[in-house]
Amino acid sequence: MSIPARHLRALTVRIEQMREVERARLARELHDELGQLLTGIKLDFSATIRRLQEVRAPGDVVDRMQSAVGQVDIALTMIRRISSDLRPAGLDHRDLGGAIEDEARRVAARSGLTIRIANTIDATVAPPLATAAFRIFQEALTNAVRHAKATSVSARVTTANGRLRLYLRDNGIGMPDKRLASRSSLGILGMHERARSVGGQLAIRSRPGQGTVVTVRLPLGVDR
Repeated sequence: MSIPARHLRALTVRIEQMREVERARLARELHDELGQLLTGIKLDFSATIRRLQEVRAPGDVVDRMQSAVGQVDIALTMIRRISSDLRPAGLDHRDLGGAIEDEARRVAARSGLTIRIANTIDATVAPPLATAAFRIFQEALTNAVRHAKATSVSARVTTANGRLRLYLRDNGIGMPDKRLASRSSLGILGMHERARSVGGQLAIRSRPGQGTVVTVRLPLGVDR
């Protein structure tokens, strides 16, 4: 017996909502629990270093302790990065524009991609809508880096006339029509499903050698 498409879509939306809840929980635990634990260890190490210096301990002992503090700093940086990957803090404060700008800076720093963001959000964006828009932006940016071989991306996010609009264009190698229509392209399918889950629309225009344009329109009234 086949399952109606609308039931499959509802199930997909529910699974994605559960995943976001789990991402948020893991991000909080990493940042709050593990982050605080490592910060406490760093403070203990720092106090020990000061004491060792007071009693004129051998230099190699102090060096090892300082090296340990450096390793803790690296671990704290990794925790902040992983926590942000799981759930950008801006999304929990309805700061979608800030979350998008932060993601663009992080991707640009890692990839060398030139990313220009125009952020003119001047309305409250409900959490489900902000999450959908951010994940679509994240996937589009990932495609530009991994598959499109782009060197620059321009993006614009605005609110007007009761809608949130997200526009992203890259200068990459583009995609053939058959890939845009392919059901095996999970990233593209996921972007469409996220838009539909909040009553919105997503369109992708691309031609080989001419880059890719992603346009998203989402209704601001969504709060579910």
